Amino acid sequence: MRTLLISFALLIMLSLPACSAEIPDTYSGTIASLNFYPSGAKFVFLIEPQDEDGNFEAYLPGAFTPESIKLLNPENVYGDIRTERRSRTRWTPPQLAELKAQQEEQAETVSSLTAKQSSLEQTLSLLKKLEPDNATNPLDLLKYITSAQELRQKTEDDLADLKTELAAEKEKLTMLNSEVNTRRPAGESSYLVITGRAKGTVRVEAFTGSASWRPRYTLNMDSNSGDIEVQMFIRASQRTGLDYTGPFTLHTKTPDENISTPDLQPLKVGIRPKSERVLSTSGMSVMRTNRMYESAKMAAPMMEDMDMMAEEETADSAYSAPRASGPAVQESLSDRAVNVEGTITGDGNEREFEVALGGLKLSATPIIMLIPEQKDKAWIIASMDEENDKLIPGQAELRVDNYPSGRIFIEEFGTGQRRVPFGYADQITVKKESLIGKTGVSWFSGVFTSGYKLQITNGTKTDKLITVRDRLPVPTDEKIKLDVKRIEPKEKEKDAENRYTWEISVPAGKTETIIVDYTLSYPSGEELQYR
Repeated sequence: MRTLLISFALLIMLSLPACSAEIPDTYSGTIASLNFYPSGAKFVFLIEPQDEDGNFEAYLPGAFTPESIKLLNPENVYGDIRTERRSRTRWTPPQLAELKAQQEEQAETVSSLTAKQSSLEQTLSLLKKLEPDNATNPLDLLKYITSAQELRQKTEDDLADLKTELAAEKEKLTMLNSEVNTRRPAGESSYLVITGRAKGTVRVEAFTGSASWRPRYTLNMDSNSGDIEVQMFIRASQRTGLDYTGPFTLHTKTPDENISTPDLQPLKVGIRPKSERVLSTSGMSVMRTNRMYESAKMAAPMMEDMDMMAEEETADSAYSAPRASGPAVQESLSDRAVNVEGTITGDGNEREFEVALGGLKLSATPIIMLIPEQKDKAWIIASMDEENDKLIPGQAELRVDNYPSGRIFIEEFGTGQRRVPFGYADQITVKKESLIGKTGVSWFSGVFTSGYKLQITNGTKTDKLITVRDRLPVPTDEKIKLDVKRIEPKEKEKDAENRYTWEISVPAGKTETIIVDYTLSYPSGEELQYR
């Protein structure tokens, strides 16, 4: 009976598939081409038949998705190809073999030191428990105690040294573990098997989501001519475990986000609903109105909507860390592509490639703009004179006259992004001072009188033409009447939402002034609400 059971067990073992033999140490197929997208990449593999009948069996790393496998030349294949995902032990690509060996060696060192520490701790514990025999000769007892103390001291010293060494070796192991885990290929615990029968070379396309790229620019603007010299760099990485050397193409898609030049939002004024009032009598409402307006004046820069806040944040980021995100995905492919050449490893390391742009220059008009509601210093803005379509969305390092001025994420030129802020001109400033601020009341109406003075100072050594933008309230209720008493000098432009634009020529080292005076009339007993 026992012999029968042993024979049956052997029969079962022999009938099981030899899974270990099917797991590849390396992957077959030659990479014919590589196309990158902001979040993924397509590889094209060339697979050759392996026998006279045209049968083939190719292996791809687990970073590729089975659903993406596509046959590009069906005319060479009998029938169709078959794709299957199989499990495997964690795969270490050849480029990580040396690092993996260092990790394993370091792990053995830590394990050995840990065992030695345990041994010393046990020895020390025994030494603490040992006691001499009461019948021992006093001289021998003294010699015993001295030897025991020396041995215990030496053991404690060795244990202290060992703990210090072990802590350092554990730190090395932690660093190696982190590097190995970071560089490990995606889908390392599986692989794809592609099988079929063909009469020649098979071209197979496969997609992986474990790849990305992003552009980086250096934009250097000449503040006199407005010419912008452009350098373009590509940063790309992929974690398939497969290295690639040769030309490859990087595609972009239309971005979701829209980072635009800072703008001045209209300041709208309406009648506060009675349900929101704290005080109800008409006399006290007038006092409330005065306090509300004073509060509104103090908080005006914070009363912009989210767009304005985003624009302000964009400008402030000129002196902060660059945005981490790459081009945003909104549509399918755009018609932009960048061709580069070089080696990109499959371990996730980001490589940078410089793109030859042939001395590309963008034409722009430099604008110096002051918006007192946002900043007391001027923006430097490049206004594009033509639809430049040479760039794709990406991070840009900005320079003005070869001096660093900040960083920004720029949108696609030629699709609405015609102005790029290049940071601040610290020597060109504006100061806004209130001229009048009082509230009056009559039997039938309340009248709010206000005005301000803008003092524009050019602290540079050359004369400057400065664009100034400011605003007046926009009544949203027909009960409110705005009466502009005086604007000096006259504005160059004014839009339907009471945003004013001046162009002021300010000599070097001088200050010019803009004066605005206006009144708001509204029914007595009502309150003004700004938003």
